[in-house]
Amino acid sequence: MNEAEPTTRLRLHVSTAVQGELFPATGTQPVTRGYKGTVASKVAGITYRQLDYWARRQIVEPSITPSHGSGSRRLYSFKDVVILAVSKRLLDAGINLQNVTTAISFLTQRTAEQLENITIMCDGQQVHECTDSEQMVALLQSGRAVFGVSVGSLWKQIRETLAHEEYVDLTTMPSMMGGNRPVDDITAMRMRKNFEAQHQTRAAASL
Repeated sequence: MNEAEPTTRLRLHVSTAVQGELFPATGTQPVTRGYKGTVASKVAGITYRQLDYWARRQIVEPSITPSHGSGSRRLYSFKDVVILAVSKRLLDAGINLQNVTTAISFLTQRTAEQLENITIMCDGQQVHECTDSEQMVALLQSGRAVFGVSVGSLWKQIRETLAHEEYVDLTTMPSMMGGNRPVDDITAMRMRKNFEAQHQTRAAASL
């Protein structure tokens, strides 16, 4: 899409909508735009096939509208696209899927605004969520090889790129469908349980 052209707005049919982040927890900015899988994968730097695989395996799921089988359309939030991009960078650096999943659990529990101030670092064994320079310096001084991904840098890049991409206007959709809990809350709970299970396994192994 030419940047000089006006951004295209799409309207999503009400019957396929499940609101995941349109009305999030208090203190966060309401999500007003959703992005189709083709846009999310392009901006995150992954193939659509990889996006589909991650969604089906519940590694990174769309928090606005999940897929409900053939013909349904997934909708990703800005936060989802940032998490997809971070996951891609970690995997490209050789970080194993277990640690990538842990990083995803960190990010899923944060608001989109909070992601701007986070750096994910991996010391070869574990991943760490750093929110200030002191935490990063402590890891760098540990003597182990450390790889880091600036979530904040990706946050800014993706925000600028998505400003010129096609999106679905969520303000035209009803607040909730069928009384379902927000999809993003469900995802966060599942990721939190996975993280706690991994932490317990590591703690037991260190005894």
